[in-house]
Parts: sequence; structure tokens; C-alpha cells
Amino acid sequence: MDSIVEQQRQAHEDIERLEQAVADLMIQNLARHRTRLAREHKINGLLEEIQARSRLLVALDRDESGLRAREAAALASQGFDEFYARLAAVGDYHRRNPGIEVHPPELDYVKYKNNPEDAEAAAPARGADEAAGPDAEDGAEVRAETFMTEADERWLETGFSGEERLGRYVDLNAQHERYLNTRGARRVPYLEYLAMFSDFGSHPRKAKDAQYAEYVDDLRKYLEGFFARAMPLFDLPATQRQAHADFAEAWSKGLVPGWGPASADGGAGALLCAPCGRQFEKDTTYQAHLRSRKHQKTVERQQAGAGPAGSGQRAEREQEIARAEFLVGRYAQVLAAKVDDTRANVQRRQALTEAERSQELEEDEVEVEAEKEEDRDDQIYNPLNLPMGWDGKPIPFWLYKLHGLSVTFDCEICGNAAYRGRKAYERHFQEARHTTNMRRLGIPNTRQFHGVARISDAMALCDRIQREAKGEQPAADTFEECEDGEGNVFNKKTYLDLKRQGLI
Repeated sequence: MDSIVEQQRQAHEDIERLEQAVADLMIQNLARHRTRLAREHKINGLLEEIQARSRLLVALDRDESGLRAREAAALASQGFDEFYARLAAVGDYHRRNPGIEVHPPELDYVKYKNNPEDAEAAAPARGADEAAGPDAEDGAEVRAETFMTEADERWLETGFSGEERLGRYVDLNAQHERYLNTRGARRVPYLEYLAMFSDFGSHPRKAKDAQYAEYVDDLRKYLEGFFARAMPLFDLPATQRQAHADFAEAWSKGLVPGWGPASADGGAGALLCAPCGRQFEKDTTYQAHLRSRKHQKTVERQQAGAGPAGSGQRAEREQEIARAEFLVGRYAQVLAAKVDDTRANVQRRQALTEAERSQELEEDEVEVEAEKEEDRDDQIYNPLNLPMGWDGKPIPFWLYKLHGLSVTFDCEICGNAAYRGRKAYERHFQEARHTTNMRRLGIPNTRQFHGVARISDAMALCDRIQREAKGEQPAADTFEECEDGEGNVFNKKTYLDLKRQGLI
């Protein structure tokens, strides 16, 4: 067994090597999402090892058993008895293990310096007629000399669902199904559920029963698991501590959405009678209900049957549900960008046919395989963010200025899409995207609306055109013509007026 001092020295050395490994991983320029995600998980594992060795050092420094103090006292003695005793122990160990190999510890950390994408690009190219064996050996060699292991590859394949796309999106389909099965839930589609899953204040308080508590807890656990899988370097414990502190303050002041005093006693804001489990829309109806004999009997029966213990358990259960809701709301704020990306992806996929969805899945699989095998291209220097040309390189700056691509035009009707240059902006008014959005607004995509990009302007112009069209429409009696006895032709209105006056 190593001495206490040697254990401390080894722990300090391991911490320094682990910190250097983290730095080597951080400076690698990785282009692929899957490789960056694997690197974040590897860094998270290294940080956990640093924390474990730091805890060991703290425990050794405390020296609760007194071994470190006794060892230090023995080493500080003037005699060499302790030195020769340890030297004899080392010699005896090597006599009993003559063939032991010396493994330099720095070899375990060399792999963190190598970029796996560069290693794959530098691997020798294989012919199409080669067997799978050499390819598998090449993959094993690449994994052996970089931080990407076979276990990492397997985890990336199985750690996420198809909807999550390696942590790019969230997958709340299972939670959506559970929400629809809870009491008091609104029948909303999945796309709308993504926009309101963290809005618990609109859910009736009387419907927040045990089934609802299980749903909220399941939603909380999924989001926490998503943080661990898709964002391993995110400091989730710090967010949880802050959320718990904010919840305690808001709960004491009655400011938690859906759990305030107004919601509890049926105040003017909620008009909810908790004892009877009824909610009212009008204050007059609510006040009449409070004066009713049925309500008073219900309150008396609950007060007599529940007792202080039952009321305390109920309050504690409600507080736990509110706490879980508060955590989900805080998690949703952090994941707002990914939730927005998920809604956009779901909306896009809903517009696809079944054949297009199948084709997209096949293309995704091909893209993943190609991403593993393709060489890593050199990064293109493009400080001006110029558009790419047909050759995959930025277009010349003079051409960029000639076409006016430095000016960006936004179209609110097309979802605030940005178009570079006047030509692309004018052309998009005839494209299917703009035409479809105009049709959804109930506006014809005629020439009069070209150049109108704001929804309010388009609606105002449409109303004006309709009003002018109604004002210019001639009366029906002006179309019909009449002829008098002398052959003079008048419209019907003029003819009747002259005839009543006796002029014809």
C-alpha cells in the first residue's frame, strides 16, 4: 500500500494531467455535431475524475485517522530506519513480481491531443472491393489514438430517439400523450403543446391530482435527462439550487402561478371554489354559490373529516407539485432555443407527405454515414460572410456589391425570412412560400401587393381595395336602358324620372 504522501502526490499529478487533457479537448476545432457532443461528454467525465481526486485530497488533508501525521513524524526523524524499511519493501515487491511492465501514465493522455476528424481524414483510403475487416481495423485504430471510443459510438447511436436528432431537438411525444390523459387537460395538438407545456397556471387547480403530479414529475425527469444527454457541461445543479430558492420565496409570498391565494380560496381573479371543485365565470354566480347551503355543508364536512393532519398532507402534496412545475418552467427557459427549433422542425415535417418523410429518413441515415467517412475540408476564410458560389467558395466582393447583396430585406409575411439583395427579394413575391402565406391571411397575391412585406400593411391595403371596389360598383338600375317614343335612349333611372315628371 502506498504511503499517504505518495497518494497525495499521485492525486496532484492526476489532477494536472486531467486538466491538461480538458484543455487539449477544448482547443480542438471539430466540425461535426456528433463529435462535439462526444467531446462534451468526455470533458464531463474528466471533470468528474478531477472532483473525485480533489475529494480524496481533502480527505487526506483532514487526516481524521492520524496516519498522515504519524507518517510525517516518522519521515522527519533523524534516523534512516524508516527509509531503509521502505526501500526493503520496494525491493521485495519487485522480487516477487519480476516481469511487471512499467506503463508511463502520459501514454493514457496522448489520445486527448488528437482530433478524431483529422485522424479519419488521414486514414489510408480503402478500395471499394476490399473486405470489411480492414475497414473495421482502421476504425479501431482511429478510436485507439483519439478520445472517441467504441462505447462512445454505440452511445451516440442509442442514447437519443429519432426525434431528438442527437440533442438538436426535444422529444415530448410521450409527455404529450400523458398530458392529454390528465383531468382538465385541453385537447391540443403536439405543435401547440410544445408552446404551452411549461404554462401550468392555466391548468385548473382542482384537476391537479395524483395523475397530474405523475405527469409533471415525468416531464421534469425527461428534461433533466435531456440536459445530461444533450448538454453535459451545463451546470444543472446550480440552476436547480437557484430555482429552489426562487420557488421558496415565491411560495411564501403566494406568487407561484396557479397556486396563489386567489386560486386557493376562489378570489376575484380565479373564481374557483376549492371545497366544491367548481369554477365560475361570473362573480355574481360565484358569490351566490358561497352563500348556498350546499357549499356550507361541503366546507363543514371537509373540516370535520380532514382534520389538521389531512390538511397538512394536502398542503405538502400541493407544494411538491408546484415545486415540480416551477422547475419545469425554469428548464423550459434554458431550453427555449431548442424548443423553438423543435416546433419549427415539427411544423416542417407536418407539411411533408408520407413519401417525403420516408425519403428524409433515408437521407438522414446516408448523411450520418457520409459524415463518418468524409474527409474534413479545410475551413474557408470568409470574414465578410459572403455568399458561397457554385464552387463552394465565397463570391468576389465586387460581385457581392454589384448585386446589392449587402442589403438585407425582411418579409414578415414569410415568417421574418431575410433575403439578400433586391433581386431575390422581388422574386420571392411570386414564390410558393409567399403565395401560400398570403392565402392563409385571406389576401389575393396580386400585383398590387408586390413589395408589401408587413402583415398589417397587407391587411390594410386589402381592406382599402375592397372598400374602393364597393364604392365604384354602379347601381343595378344604371345597366338597364329604355327608349321613348321618339327613339331617345335613357337608362332606366333617368327614364322613370322623366316619365314621372311628364316630360316624355
